[in-house]
Amino acid sequence: MIPLKVHPLFGAATFNKSAVVTRQRRLNVYLENRSDKDKSAVAIYGTPGLVADFTPSTPGGLPLRGLQGTQSALYLVGSNQFQSVQSNGVSIASGTLNTTSGLVTIAYSPTQVVIVDGNTGYLYTPASLTFATISPWQATGARTVTFVGGYFVAEQPGTQKFWVSNSFDGSTWGSLAFASASSDSDNILAVNNLNGNLIIFMQQGMEFWQNQGLTPQPFAPILSATNTWGLAAIFSVVHMPAPNDQDSLVFLAQSTSGQVQCVQVTGFAPKVISDPDVESIWNGFSTVSDATAYTYQVDTHRFYQINFPTGNRSFLVDGSTQLWSEVQTGTSVNPVRHTGNLATYYAGGILVADYLTNQVYTYSTTNYTDNGVTIIRQLITRHVISSFNRLRVAMLYLDMETGVGLQSGQGSNPQVMLEYSKDDGRTWSAQRFGSVGMVGVYLTRVIWRRFGRTRTATWRISQSDPTKFVITTGAFKVKAAA
Repeated sequence: MIPLKVHPLFGAATFNKSAVVTRQRRLNVYLENRSDKDKSAVAIYGTPGLVADFTPSTPGGLPLRGLQGTQSALYLVGSNQFQSVQSNGVSIASGTLNTTSGLVTIAYSPTQVVIVDGNTGYLYTPASLTFATISPWQATGARTVTFVGGYFVAEQPGTQKFWVSNSFDGSTWGSLAFASASSDSDNILAVNNLNGNLIIFMQQGMEFWQNQGLTPQPFAPILSATNTWGLAAIFSVVHMPAPNDQDSLVFLAQSTSGQVQCVQVTGFAPKVISDPDVESIWNGFSTVSDATAYTYQVDTHRFYQINFPTGNRSFLVDGSTQLWSEVQTGTSVNPVRHTGNLATYYAGGILVADYLTNQVYTYSTTNYTDNGVTIIRQLITRHVISSFNRLRVAMLYLDMETGVGLQSGQGSNPQVMLEYSKDDGRTWSAQRFGSVGMVGVYLTRVIWRRFGRTRTATWRISQSDPTKFVITTGAFKVKAAA
């Protein structure tokens, strides 16, 4: 009798350039390294689903342009309307912007909120519930604003200049309260903050500025911290804790050779966290400057999700493993993007805004749909070879969490679909089904048999039933074939 052989079926690669090199894919799943290596060194879990939280009463039901929360306050922009809302989405106060489209940035101090929309600047004062256009507004056309060191800061698009408000006063921006990027003659694209420093993003680099109490604006450059990572997408910049729990900025960057990569900056040090496979996909998109990103956390996994509207794809990196996967909403056979577009922390949790509607969601690890829309989980394995000799695959076994069926309806008898390829994943067999076990049937074994002879074996594993998805490892029976 041929024994089952445990095999590392699941790796870190992502298919793009050549199926012969790798056909691997991870869709709506993430990997967790297990230090105790109980059954395996790595476990595979399904990503959390989305649950509807509230629908703000914004004009036309259009997708939100901006979303910003604190522990006790939540602000959003939909169409041309700014709103300060309660936890149930009911508006406390509102105001009208001069624009109706394009993403906005919202920054806040202890007493004020400043909004920029690529046209002008606006000030909301929570204490008085008042909203007004800032006048005079120096940073005409600014798309980003940040609050750092007691000052609001916004860039002047198409120039090297950024503007600074009065101390703790976003309503006043002096005519001389500006400075220019110092490293080279590069235009500023966006501003942000990190560890109390002002961050200036440019087309071909980034600068760190420190509050030194100067006048008429207080910031001076830290020239030794300047680097040559340009910003490829303005709304891809996200604050995310690094593995050492220090705050960091993650963003879609452009190298000096023009290649798009994902970079994480901790302290003053940039580090590339994307891999050649996903970078190859991104650099094949006709446009990446419209990318949006946000972060959320499951247990110790801090995720950075980046969405490419033009490319119609979404990708997820786990900060704890730096492994990339894809995420999507719906059952499309061809890759499509995830429905989440923007997100913010609010009152101890994360809120996510839809890219098609004005719906706002929360993530849930026990919800296995995106607000009722099917989530496809998919894994494409490594290529299995035996020195390129012909082999016969008699059986494939997946060690999954079984007995997870629902009480009724779809998922009451959950199934896993399996396809098999003998040509490096360029063509696939018909789907074969394996039961994951009705509710409480824990001794179910997920097994498929009789795959025939081949020199290369590759499997595509999929599940669409709205149930828990966990895989620890895979094993198979093989013997030499004549």
